[in-house]
Amino acid sequence: MNKLYDLIPSQDTMYLMQKYTFHKQIIQIPTSFMVDMDVDFNTLTKALNIEIERNDSMRLRFKKDKKKIQQYFLDSYKIDSVKVLSFKTEDEQNKFFTKDAQTPVRFLKDECYRIYFFNSYNGYKGIYLNASHMAMDAMGILVFYLDLLAIYKALKMGEEMPAPLLKYEDYIIKEHERCSDKERFEKDKKFYHEYFLSAGEPTYSGVHGPEFLQKERKKKKNPELKVPSAYSPLLDKAEVINKKVSPELSMKILEFCKSRSVAPESLLLLGMRTHLSWLNGRDPYGMQLLMCSKRIKHKDFRTGGCMAQPLQVRTVINEDMTFTQALDEFLAVRTSLYRHLTYPYTVARDQFREMYNYSLIQGPASLMFSWLPIPVTEFKDFKFDFKTYNLGRYFSPLYAICYPDPQSASIALHYMYRVKLINPGHLDALHNNTLKIIEQGIENPEITIGELLDSLN
Repeated sequence: MNKLYDLIPSQDTMYLMQKYTFHKQIIQIPTSFMVDMDVDFNTLTKALNIEIERNDSMRLRFKKDKKKIQQYFLDSYKIDSVKVLSFKTEDEQNKFFTKDAQTPVRFLKDECYRIYFFNSYNGYKGIYLNASHMAMDAMGILVFYLDLLAIYKALKMGEEMPAPLLKYEDYIIKEHERCSDKERFEKDKKFYHEYFLSAGEPTYSGVHGPEFLQKERKKKKNPELKVPSAYSPLLDKAEVINKKVSPELSMKILEFCKSRSVAPESLLLLGMRTHLSWLNGRDPYGMQLLMCSKRIKHKDFRTGGCMAQPLQVRTVINEDMTFTQALDEFLAVRTSLYRHLTYPYTVARDQFREMYNYSLIQGPASLMFSWLPIPVTEFKDFKFDFKTYNLGRYFSPLYAICYPDPQSASIALHYMYRVKLINPGHLDALHNNTLKIIEQGIENPEITIGELLDSLN
């Protein structure tokens, strides 16, 4: 057996999700990456085996001894062949991959991912990867796709191989070193204590409105209850709705973010947060989860594996603040949280839970948001299409995954929602109002939050 490593905080976070469900598939990421060019699948298989050598997260395996999970890296591993599928219709293709997306990847049984190559119904050639979140996060999956295609191109063109990837194993070692720094841990703990205490207890603001919280207040006979039991291991059936931002507004959003050095995730999350405030009595207090890839340095974007963990974005945005001031507040909170990325989410979550005496299934965040910065200009020789698929189950009420879609020249939003709490009408309102808020804010940055809230009536 090769050297065993304990899980790092990012992996602990992913495994935590499974404690809120009986369904194993919620800790996996099913995606496809399609290109509009002819692909020799035999050469692509050769490229895949080279990728497995270069990208050690593809050789990551897990074992469980009693209650403890550990991980190790295989020295070598080869895939003899990859099944090639062909689809005649979009419905046939989506049905196949949705079924696979909802079939667990058994990471404790040496299955950390499943891969298919396919001929798409629209003439594109594709790669489908369903990876355990324990082994890869969304950015780790993009590292895989982009490096694999770069290797394929090098083989076909007889060119030099792309620059090597960095080892995920080295990241794991460094992460354990950072976590063992007791002085740093205590500084992070103090920061989070002050951060959670500074604005008091937040109120749960759901995309479904205040009815759920009001119902729980009656049930618990506590009219002051602010946070309901929203995380259910039983009522976790999920569906997905995909929406797009118009190419015109998408360009405005990306150009605004570039000109102001603002991450698109901050702008989009501010828009969503403002809608949630309006829907829930114009509450100035809010908390949402922002999935952070933790890939801060340039070299991190050449590293596979799982580094991501949620950030608890706690903001107080009053109605007299301008759109610019509200965005600055968002950025300030996000930046302060980035300075404490070594503090494990599971520890921060428990610290917050104990501070306000929450049960294990209580949580003030009704929404988790993730921005995938797909490098749409990386490849100029062909068009490509990236897709994510419905897991069928999810632990949180709503997970919004957002990314630039090169095929439609727009921003794509993938809303995965728990059907017991949320319906498509709720998501239509969230999507439309978010874009309305953002467009007004871009056109008039001095508009106040109060005026934006009034515009939604």
